[in-house]
Amino acid sequence: MDPVFFDTETRSRTPISYGTDRYTRDAECIIATWARGDRPTQCWDALDDVRIPNELDDILRDDRVPLIAHSAKFDRNIVRHALGISTSIYRWRCTMSQAYAHGLPGSLDLLGLVLKVAAEEQKMAEGHDLIQVFCVPKDDGTFWLPHEKPELWETFKRYAVRDTDSLRADYRKLAQHNYSGENLRFYHVDQLINERGFGFDAKFAAAAVQFLAKAKERHDMEIAQATNGRVTAATQRNRLLDYLQKQLGLDIPNMRAAELRTMLESDELSPEARFLIETRLEAGKSSGSKYRTGLRNVGPGARMRQTLQFNGAGRTGRESGRGFQPQNMTRPVVMVQKEDGTVELQPVKAKYIDEVVMPAVYSGAALDGRLAYGGPNEAGALCMRHTIKAALGNELVAADYSNIEGRIVAWIAGEEWKLAAYRAQDAGTGKDTYKLLFAEFFGVPVDAVNDTERQSGKVVDLACGFGGGVGALVTMAASYQMPLEPLVDIVLPRATEDQLRKAEKAWRRAFLTGEDYLLEYKVFLACHVLVQLYRTANSKINQLKHDVDNAVKFAVKNPGSAAIKVGKCLIWSTPSWLIIQLPSGRRLLYAAPKVHHAIETDPDSGKPIHREWISYCTARGKQWRRERSWSGLFIENIVQAIANDCLRVGILRVHDDTLTVPAIAAYLAKLPPEERTAVCLHVHDEIVLDVPVGSYPKARLIELMIKRTDWNEGLPLAAAGWVNPRYGKR
Repeated sequence: MDPVFFDTETRSRTPISYGTDRYTRDAECIIATWARGDRPTQCWDALDDVRIPNELDDILRDDRVPLIAHSAKFDRNIVRHALGISTSIYRWRCTMSQAYAHGLPGSLDLLGLVLKVAAEEQKMAEGHDLIQVFCVPKDDGTFWLPHEKPELWETFKRYAVRDTDSLRADYRKLAQHNYSGENLRFYHVDQLINERGFGFDAKFAAAAVQFLAKAKERHDMEIAQATNGRVTAATQRNRLLDYLQKQLGLDIPNMRAAELRTMLESDELSPEARFLIETRLEAGKSSGSKYRTGLRNVGPGARMRQTLQFNGAGRTGRESGRGFQPQNMTRPVVMVQKEDGTVELQPVKAKYIDEVVMPAVYSGAALDGRLAYGGPNEAGALCMRHTIKAALGNELVAADYSNIEGRIVAWIAGEEWKLAAYRAQDAGTGKDTYKLLFAEFFGVPVDAVNDTERQSGKVVDLACGFGGGVGALVTMAASYQMPLEPLVDIVLPRATEDQLRKAEKAWRRAFLTGEDYLLEYKVFLACHVLVQLYRTANSKINQLKHDVDNAVKFAVKNPGSAAIKVGKCLIWSTPSWLIIQLPSGRRLLYAAPKVHHAIETDPDSGKPIHREWISYCTARGKQWRRERSWSGLFIENIVQAIANDCLRVGILRVHDDTLTVPAIAAYLAKLPPEERTAVCLHVHDEIVLDVPVGSYPKARLIELMIKRTDWNEGLPLAAAGWVNPRYGKR
């Protein structure tokens, strides 16, 4: 049966910024357009005739008819809430999601340009202004009516028809490969997850907003008093930096959190400077805006829906967040000063947050108890994840993959010693892999590796797995709040003369080009030695970046040539695309690839160096622009995409399996059909279920997540799980 291309124009007094769920429940459909197959697009002016046309009514009620829309979840919910017709999620296809799945922009107007759709079928440029006239309420809360602006209304209807024409033209040019079969099935289950949503503790969020407002008022008053009014708020970054530099004489280059934490480690810091820096760090943890977003977006049943955008994080397949954005919530950690004077982040147990911190936010006690709660803003940040909670009588059962990216990069590179270490660790007979790595670096016993050395092994492993160097190590160390200065005493005394000579040469070149990351000389040397040690210990992972680089460049230079197998992937190109096919069969697509050449002068030797690199076109916001790439980025994309493929397989298995559990099936049967999934959320490499208490053991969840498929044989998967009424590991 021919598909029907469908689009709606709506108006609502609820702002679209409140999220798709809230908006579509309150919206009114004022225009609907549809086209069956190749037939001309039809238009229903719902403000002229409130009765839905028979043809459209028949289409929407016929389960055999596929429905294609751009941002289909929006139009599906308009049909459900505004027109009163429930349609099966499995009937819908979304051209936005399909575009994202193939590395293309999601906006309809930009997509048409990129796909080179005929001008008469591209989205009309006047659309934004027309929407502002007819879809957004005036200051008095009323809307402009068609008879008040008849010419504009007729233009708006033509715009609506053009949208459906554009939708149809785009759909016919879009690739299907990543939006068919199991990938399409995952899209539909992902839509069920979006409709089910997760519970949100609006009562606590409201209390947290009031609590954090009091904290800000107090912080601002204290800052103003401490600086004699020169700085009136802890959030005034530039004014506070100027005060610290000029009034207190601190040699501090910027207000980055890592820089401020380093300053706090100095014994020579004055009490006034210490107070100002601590207050600035504390203010930077404010989560008030996220609590307010949650209160705006939460829907019926105190659930947060439509927070996941299928494939929205890029061609890797990972999701991006919408509205409340659960992907952007940091894990609850606090800074702890160790006996050696260094500072590290340590996780905070969910039980402590649930039983101590959250009650202190309610009561206001966390305003003063810095030792117990870390300060009011830190208390608010710690509790943020815990606003996600199970439905009444349910519990959250969750698990996430353990170090999945490290395991995948070792798997695709064939780094056997590392794969063996992961398997031994999973069997309970092996040593910690980060300690093993550090021991491998310097030939020391694993049991002699201390926590600081382990942390350096972890950071360099995460930084260099995708071919990164000193810059990647600096960035990763900042993410983990690991100071680099201690590496001087840990690394340099153990380094060989050859390693030091290479590190010094690299520093000299970096210094001359301004790419030394403002590191002290010896710190740079220590970082570079660590990078060398990583590459030596992981020779196959290091070789992978060269193999991928060579394969990608050959493919782009020779479009149409046979695919090259590298890292368990196939790489080839057409005149329009660079294609990397993953072990699962899904493809990473890079549009309009080009090879670039340049002759540069070596700043150290003065000799000419030939540089060669790849660029491709990608969407950045509303722009379609060309970006430079490198082998490490391709490897990172491959690894993250394979991790996402593992997650997709796990979600589909768990979704199917939970439906066979009587207690879960009985519970879900009480929900609308479009919400019948036990999975309420997935974040990065984690799956979260909202199920009746005791109905689904976490061991079963883990078992299904790590079970092998026909394409990932030999990949040592592991996962860890937890059970809690709120979103936090106990």
